[in-house]
Amino acid sequence: MPRIATFAHPIARMASCACACVIGLALSTLPIRANADTGISVIDDSGRTVTLNAPAHRIVSLAPSTTELLFAAGAGRYVVGTSSYSDYPPEATQIAQVGDAAMINMERIVSLKPDLIIVWSHVDSAAVLEKLQVLGIPVYYSEPRRIADIAKSIIDMGTLAGTTTEATRVADQLSGRIGALRRKYAGRPPIRVFYQVWERPLMTINGQQMISDAIELCGGVNIFGGLAATVPTVNREAVVAANPDVIVTYDGETEDALSGWKTLTTMHATAWGNLVALSTPALGRPSPRFLEGAENLCIEFDRARARRPAAK
Repeated sequence: MPRIATFAHPIARMASCACACVIGLALSTLPIRANADTGISVIDDSGRTVTLNAPAHRIVSLAPSTTELLFAAGAGRYVVGTSSYSDYPPEATQIAQVGDAAMINMERIVSLKPDLIIVWSHVDSAAVLEKLQVLGIPVYYSEPRRIADIAKSIIDMGTLAGTTTEATRVADQLSGRIGALRRKYAGRPPIRVFYQVWERPLMTINGQQMISDAIELCGGVNIFGGLAATVPTVNREAVVAANPDVIVTYDGETEDALSGWKTLTTMHATAWGNLVALSTPALGRPSPRFLEGAENLCIEFDRARARRPAAK
């Protein structure tokens, strides 16, 4: 059987190489159904209904983020195949790999005899789905866009794997942490933010990307939130014209990814010392660890606010 080329979203590639939302998530209203007649059924993030006759106990995960979600849902013991860079939790590194962001090995997937495959929607979805449909293996498409969607994904995966109790407990804890952040930072003065995904080419995120959700949660305003592309390419002139109060990146992007801004002393972010390189890659993956990144982001925004000159 052929190998299928796939392409990773730039945010995931950044995390791999180091690799807002409605918080009151009513779990009882999620689109999940299970009974003796219909089996187990959930609606995935593409809007497709995924139905199993019995809980999935041989699962292949095709992205590092979906591997983390499965372990969070208590289904890690049922994961028989992962993608490259599935490095968390540590147990995931011991599972057979079926490819990476550039190539998925269909022969290896077939040999593992999965009863469920979890696909991150930013791979070449049409090609993967076409091949997997021929195999008759159920596929769940995962693409959480808002922070609250992480909890929904955990519930879905726990339902499909028969680990609903553990999944519900983890999802509830996650929702509680998000709610606590929202309450803590709801009254903070707004701060204008440029989030740098990549330096060359210069890439950022729009308002539909989960990092933008975290920016809003922390009282920030994404200066490029209105752009159409999820991960748009912008030029330096546009950033300077927007004059952000703070520029943020992940410090694993390059050795000194923010050095190019240091000479632009008329820009607020530079003049006020608000060039922030986060030390955590957690914001790069839509998984439970994303909250760690969001919590760090909120702390950095408070520091950036404190460095702004007092209004006259």
